[in-house]
Amino acid sequence: MLLDRKGSVPLYEQIKNIIEQQIKNGELKEGEKIPSERELCEIYDVSRITVRQAIALAENEGLLYRSQGMGTFVAKPKIKQELTRVNTFETSLAQHGFVASTKLLKAEATPNSIYLAKLLDIPISEKIFNLQLMGLGDEEPIVYYNSYFSYDLGQKMHKTALDTSQKNKPFSTLDLYDSQSDVTPTQIEQTYEATVSDESLSDVLKVPQRSPIFSVTSIVYAHDKPIEYREAFYRGDKYKFFITRQLELKN
Repeated sequence: MLLDRKGSVPLYEQIKNIIEQQIKNGELKEGEKIPSERELCEIYDVSRITVRQAIALAENEGLLYRSQGMGTFVAKPKIKQELTRVNTFETSLAQHGFVASTKLLKAEATPNSIYLAKLLDIPISEKIFNLQLMGLGDEEPIVYYNSYFSYDLGQKMHKTALDTSQKNKPFSTLDLYDSQSDVTPTQIEQTYEATVSDESLSDVLKVPQRSPIFSVTSIVYAHDKPIEYREAFYRGDKYKFFITRQLELKN
C-alpha cells in the first residue's frame, strides 16, 4: 500500500493504519512477528524514526507488543467495554474470544470507617462486609474487584459468590444481584482514572510495578439507597473503554 506523502496525515500514522488494517483483515495474525524496522523502512521508503513512531503508536493502541531481543509481534485484541451499557463479566469477555473465570480472593467482615459509612449510608458503629474478586480471561488476571456492602447484604453476596464459584460460572459482583430477591440495582455512579500499579496491585494482577491501570470507582444504588461501593482495577494492556456521544450541532 502506497503512502500519501502530500496529505495531512503523518507518514508514521499512515503506516500504523496499514498495520491495523492488515491485522483486521487477517494478513497479520495474533502472535505473528511483523517485519523488522529495517524491512519496514525499505517497504515504505521512510526513515527509521518514522517507523519507530509508527510502531510506538501501534503499541500504545494495543495492536503490537515488543519482546526484548525477539522483535515486535501482533498483540491479542484488547477487551473493548462500552461505557453506556452494563454487560455481564462473562459476556464482555466472550465477545472478544476470551474464556472468563472468577476467583474469590477474600470475603470477611471488617470495621467501618467514616469514609465508607458516608458512602454506604451506614452508621459507623455497624460493621461492613468486604468481598474481593479476581476476574480472569483465558486464566490470566485482567481485573481486580474490591467491594464493600452492609454486613447483611455482604453475607448474602458472599453466599451467592460461593454458589456461583462451585458451578464454575464467571461473575462480577453486579452479576450476583440476580440472586438477591430483596435488592435490585437501579443505577451506578462511576469515576474513571488512569493510574499505574503499585507493589500490592502488581502482585495481584501479575504485572510489573507501574504498569498502566484503569481504576474505576463505582457506587451501586437501589433507587436512592447506596448498596455497594466498589473499586475495580483493569489491566491497561488488556482493556480499553469507549463511549458514543451525541453532538448537538447548531443550525
